[in-house]
Amino acid sequence: MSIKAFSKIGQAIADSGSYHYQYVFKTTPVPSTAGFFVDLNQTSGTPKYNAFAGTQQAFNVLEGSGNGGVYVGPFETNKTKHLARWQALNPNTAANTISPDQVHLLDYLGFYPLIDCDDLDPQVLDNTSSLTRYTDGIGVRIVAIVQAPITTTASLTINYTDSNDVSRSSTRNIIAGLSIGVSATGAGTASAAGSATPFWPLTDGSFGVKRIDSVQFAASAGGFICLALVKPLATISLIEARAPVEKTFGVNDLTPPEIKQGAYLNFLIQRSGTSAGALRSELLFINT
Repeated sequence: MSIKAFSKIGQAIADSGSYHYQYVFKTTPVPSTAGFFVDLNQTSGTPKYNAFAGTQQAFNVLEGSGNGGVYVGPFETNKTKHLARWQALNPNTAANTISPDQVHLLDYLGFYPLIDCDDLDPQVLDNTSSLTRYTDGIGVRIVAIVQAPITTTASLTINYTDSNDVSRSSTRNIIAGLSIGVSATGAGTASAAGSATPFWPLTDGSFGVKRIDSVQFAASAGGFICLALVKPLATISLIEARAPVEKTFGVNDLTPPEIKQGAYLNFLIQRSGTSAGALRSELLFINT
């Protein structure tokens, strides 16, 4: 159900108590080249470390529960769950300032692990399992995440099936010199931080991804990557260290994002600096 009135958020909290508050503290995001993106699944803290371990080159479904992904609280019969409020903070000292940062809250739907960046043959991916949330693929995006450090910038073609069941192909660079947990896809053929994008660019006319069918490298890049399918839910920009930024949905944004049953929530951050840093976040979820 779409929420379009701030009063409904207050009603869920005050009248029925249908809410859940969750505190998140990710303590050791990996350092990266300024301007690239860091996936917080492979970092310490709460929620727990997720190494994207699964069947190689097969789609592994992610389902959140407890400390597996940000805990969103219990679901209630005949109600939908929404994110009502989100506060984020870079708690670092002035000497370790890494802001401004852009923080993306994503529902991680599943992943294809251990794609070999040295294999120049077409790598056909196993789609025996499929999406369990956002099954129409609309709004679903691809994130390329380093699982073993990449040594050379190389072109990668991803062949995927979009939300209209059309076979598509998109070619971009995987950028070299990156640590485990970093996601740095070149928006074009450049390899500079300024050309990095959090989501693999899709072909014109694509509104989302249902599955990835195969991949192929044009040259050896070294290392391994994981390709995750995600649904972006919300974004916050942190302006400076130790200054919390808060977004109240229904006020700052008209409609609070819906949280699907089984959602596996985590964060992707674009770092403006190279320090490892940390992220503290507070989220309020409601059932209405």
